[in-house]
Amino acid sequence: IDFGYPGIFGATDRMVGEVFPVSGNLPGGNQYYDRWQAWLYPGNSTGLAANGKMSPFFYTNYYKFIFTANEAIDIANQSEGAEEMMGIAKTFRALCYLDLARLYDALPAKAPERPASETELEAVKGLTVPIVREDTSMEELENNPRVSREEMFKFIFEDLNTAETLLANYTPATKNLPSLAVIYGLKARAYLWLGGFTESYAEVPTGDAAYRLAAEYARKAIDASGCTIMTESQWLDPKTGFNTVNSSWMWAMIQTTDTVLNNLLSWSAHMATEAIWGYGYGAQPGISVFSYNRISSGDFRKKSFVGADRSFDAIAPYTTLTEEEFATIAPYASFKFHAANGEKRNYSTGNVTSIPMMRVEEMYLIEAEATAASNLSNGIALLNSFMQTYRYASYNCQSADFKAFQNEIGLQARIEFWGEGIVMFDMKRLDMSTRRGYVGTNSPASYRLNTEGRAPYWNFVISRGETQNNPVIATQNNPDPSQTVKPWN
Repeated sequence: IDFGYPGIFGATDRMVGEVFPVSGNLPGGNQYYDRWQAWLYPGNSTGLAANGKMSPFFYTNYYKFIFTANEAIDIANQSEGAEEMMGIAKTFRALCYLDLARLYDALPAKAPERPASETELEAVKGLTVPIVREDTSMEELENNPRVSREEMFKFIFEDLNTAETLLANYTPATKNLPSLAVIYGLKARAYLWLGGFTESYAEVPTGDAAYRLAAEYARKAIDASGCTIMTESQWLDPKTGFNTVNSSWMWAMIQTTDTVLNNLLSWSAHMATEAIWGYGYGAQPGISVFSYNRISSGDFRKKSFVGADRSFDAIAPYTTLTEEEFATIAPYASFKFHAANGEKRNYSTGNVTSIPMMRVEEMYLIEAEATAASNLSNGIALLNSFMQTYRYASYNCQSADFKAFQNEIGLQARIEFWGEGIVMFDMKRLDMSTRRGYVGTNSPASYRLNTEGRAPYWNFVISRGETQNNPVIATQNNPDPSQTVKPWN
């Protein structure tokens, strides 16, 4: 399912158990139309090993993105008046390394079927990925070890600080290019990650100091963006919902007719249940019964999913499908993402959609969590204000401690950003468990993986191609997560 950054979104969401095909054996549906099959069964297969077929997907894609950013930086270095180009390229490079650092950072994870991997993690504790700069030579690439968490985040902040200076007075014409608010948003993400560590570093903050900066930059992002939180009508619009840039989107991927290659190499073809020309209509990406039941009945975000009773009348205002077309749709299928203008059959127009990369709602949740690290009551007040004003009025968080509050924030993030490809970062840093196997589950049989805390396969393994070309990596790779978690039966 290699269509770039959106493909990574889909893969990581399936790996954390938030998105999967719910069509099952319903007549007309087929779970195997889900093109992210390879990432649905990570703990009981060998696909995410260094020599597995899935591990190169992440590593190769990100370093291709970084190569492009490095090329732009190199050109900007040799050009007059290329400050904006430099700032944009460094922002994109920081985005890639921030994602990579969090995906490959080897954090403790219980592996009941192969406990040895828990010990193996200790040997690579605190390592991220190799850094490739615009001036890195071929000789250096062939002996380029993973850098420490401290060194990686120092590098990320250097890029973001440069971009912040260069783009201080820059306003992008369209939101596929980063603004100053996006740079602040990336800093908020980075400091939030560092807040979870107790190690003391000389070059970058951790713990409470990092949380304070996360809250500060989240607020800066909110203020600088000028964005407003999505309304119920924007969220549920069957023609423009989550396919068109709106007032809450800070950063987006924007497709045009020129970038639609065929019927399948597109986000909408797989994530829009209405896309009859694609695989979305057959696979029906949806939510687990467990997660669906945790969404309050008063929360309008629940309306994005088909209920247990498969009521067409309930979902009809939020889809362009007819009742006859809806007859094959399973319970818990999602209608969050729509094809362009609600198109159902013409892929050349229906695939021309935009995909959010950063929404202002994320900044509100970061601000609340990071504030609560030092002042729980203030953090709770921020979350209550956000939820009661914009999601449902009867919401009332009463967490007794910071950990419980983080779990609540994690739940709201999973609901808010379902399918948007950022949930893994929260679940991994918060050491959250997955629950796919239980009586009444709607998960495919081999997908029913329950974990105690973060899953071992969330510590990504560097692919064999890199270990062959850069041999030092072979001695410092993350442990193979294969066969570490047995499906629930």
